[in-house]
Amino acid sequence: MRTAAIVGVVAGVVVAVLIAALVGVLRASASDAADERARTELRREAGRIVAQIFSVDAATWRADRARARGLMAGEFAARYAAELGRPPADGARRITWTSDAVAVADATAESGDVVIAGTVVTTPADAATPVTEKLSVTVRFDRDGDRWVVTGVDVVS
Repeated sequence: MRTAAIVGVVAGVVVAVLIAALVGVLRASASDAADERARTELRREAGRIVAQIFSVDAATWRADRARARGLMAGEFAARYAAELGRPPADGARRITWTSDAVAVADATAESGDVVIAGTVVTTPADAATPVTEKLSVTVRFDRDGDRWVVTGVDVVS
């Protein structure tokens, strides 16, 4: 009788350990899947989001800036709030950011770091030749509900 009780307890402990291990594996798998989904989303959306934040037209600047404010959050949004309350810099009719290449450096289900190489074309108001620059930035994204928002940008080159 005592041996049967010990075998029963040992069997119960083994089953509990196996269930805990299975739960751990399933959670890790779900986390990996969520991280991969985030990487895919950021690869697809980051370039468009950054382009909308950094592009502005003198004729539609209020709507452009309102859209940009909706794509930013945290300290980054607070730091650039004044800039997003005015039209393009003096002498510029339009500033257009085009994301040429997007690489996800790191991503979890809730945040990610992305490197974006882009082309910025500034069209002067006086119809002079547009000025084209190549820039690379690292951009920090955080999930806000079902969408990604920019919470930090650093110019690389």
